Amino acid sequence: MQFKKAFINYPYRKFNFAEILLIWISERLTRSQFLILSGILVGLTAGLGGVVLKVIVHHIQVFINTEVPFEERMYIYAIFPVVGITLTALVVKYFFKGDEDKELSFVLKDISQNQSKIKPSKMYSQIIQSGITVGFGGSVGLESPIAITGSAIGSNYAQRYRLGFKERTLLLASGAAAGIAAAFNAPIAGIMFAFEILLTGLVFTDFIPLVIAAICGSLLSTVILDEDILFNFEAREVFNHLNIFYYIILGLLTGLYARYFLIVGQKVHEFFDRFGKRVILKAIVGGSLLSLLCVAFPPLFGEGYLNIKILHQGNAVNLIHESFFKYFGDSQLIILIFLALATLLKAFATSITLGSGGNGGNFAPSLVAGGFLGYAFGFALEMIGFQDVPVTNLMLVGMAGVMSGALYAPLTAIFLIAETSSGYDLFIPLMTVSVIAYVVNRFFSPINPAYNKLAAEGKIFTTRQDQNILSQISLKDCINPASLVLHTNESMDEVMQKFRNSDQNSMAVINDNNQFLGILNREHLRPYLLGKKPADEITVSHLAIKPSFIINQTDSVMEVTKMFDEADVWQLPLLDENKKFCGFISRSKILTNYRTLLKDYSE
Repeated sequence: MQFKKAFINYPYRKFNFAEILLIWISERLTRSQFLILSGILVGLTAGLGGVVLKVIVHHIQVFINTEVPFEERMYIYAIFPVVGITLTALVVKYFFKGDEDKELSFVLKDISQNQSKIKPSKMYSQIIQSGITVGFGGSVGLESPIAITGSAIGSNYAQRYRLGFKERTLLLASGAAAGIAAAFNAPIAGIMFAFEILLTGLVFTDFIPLVIAAICGSLLSTVILDEDILFNFEAREVFNHLNIFYYIILGLLTGLYARYFLIVGQKVHEFFDRFGKRVILKAIVGGSLLSLLCVAFPPLFGEGYLNIKILHQGNAVNLIHESFFKYFGDSQLIILIFLALATLLKAFATSITLGSGGNGGNFAPSLVAGGFLGYAFGFALEMIGFQDVPVTNLMLVGMAGVMSGALYAPLTAIFLIAETSSGYDLFIPLMTVSVIAYVVNRFFSPINPAYNKLAAEGKIFTTRQDQNILSQISLKDCINPASLVLHTNESMDEVMQKFRNSDQNSMAVINDNNQFLGILNREHLRPYLLGKKPADEITVSHLAIKPSFIINQTDSVMEVTKMFDEADVWQLPLLDENKKFCGFISRSKILTNYRTLLKDYSE
């Protein structure tokens, strides 16, 4: 009877037995206890999704790279990428109704603008699309789609059980952390990823569910994934403090390369934006360019982790033998040129894949490019004649450096490499390289260039708390409910009577078509109200003045506050796209909403 009574208000047909049981349990647990249980369930679900995707794509690429002869593999490199990107574009267009949101920026936007509510389709769309793209050789990674999938799982779980904004955001981040932890078997890196990228500008005191979700994702990875699938690098050199100068130089190199990586991404995206809605043509052009790059440089095919493992084993010459460069010989100079070109072209291969319609992320490409760069740097030092160069260590910390600079996530990069290489003794070089690369990129842009536009518009959270709070306020909530209008056909007696019966200092003037003409202030009308000037010689249209600023519905509250500061007024008119008056935005209403949200942030 208690069970039935607890759910008398719930529509049974919309819930299965497991959900009903979970809701019943939630009624008997404290908030903290239910969040811990939720962290376990979200972590296991998100981790399982990530593990399944990694296993499928890994076995496809292992088969291509090890079972298919070199001559036949060239045909795969020439055909698969264009087919994969085209298929992804078709799936997006016809199965997901043109929903092309595939980057972490849209998750950040949903946190800020949509109360951490992500569309249910994101729980599976990213796995399908990225599986096709990367499985067919797209030069991107699976980690960002896995993180987005986990975020969607956490968000929709919280929505299903009617949790508040903070709980939704926490479980959203928990899903992402579990996905990253499962992909690398690195729970701390998953947690750092959530805090550095998704929870920027947010304050949480209850982060235990996040930790538990990451642990669950990592445990699934340990249990299910084989050792050859996991991103592990056990063998390495012992850190020697005398080599610190190498790491300082590598930090500068990885920082500059990360900047190059980001700029190439922006330019390539601008190029493909010219195709507009011709998504199939864009996919064919981009896929063809990627196919050419993969034929010339096979390490650009797919995620690229297998190539990093080959370098880790000291078999750089094997990369040459599996490409057309084998016809130039396998001298040290050829190997160095090949690695340098592969590193430079990795940025183009990744940007082309994403810009032309493929689905994936920069996580794996930044790691792979950093590994190539670090190994090439160490290899060059040995060629010059330096002794005891820690090439493997340089490769590992190079991965952390490029990732730190390209993703603006130094802590995630440090802990990811430390966990996957059991390299906690490498913390000093990891921190040195990652911080230098991060500082170099911060010098060029305070935040990740991929988020610059959204941050400027106030559509995502940043480290500026006042901006984060303002971005959550809706203009509709700031309209003065007492906003009044004057029509041009009204007599001055009617106008003055409205002012006498109202405490408003400003009224909007509109014509017969409801088009906004200006405002009329009590100050301008005062001589007529006091009888100092005759009112029968003037009309409303003559007295109406243009306001200092006009607010459009697309303006953010942050932009509106700047207008108020410059105009030094308490009300400004809000117009729709047809220039019709919607009401006065009240400065005091913005301040009231701001104080309310600030109180919520502080609790």
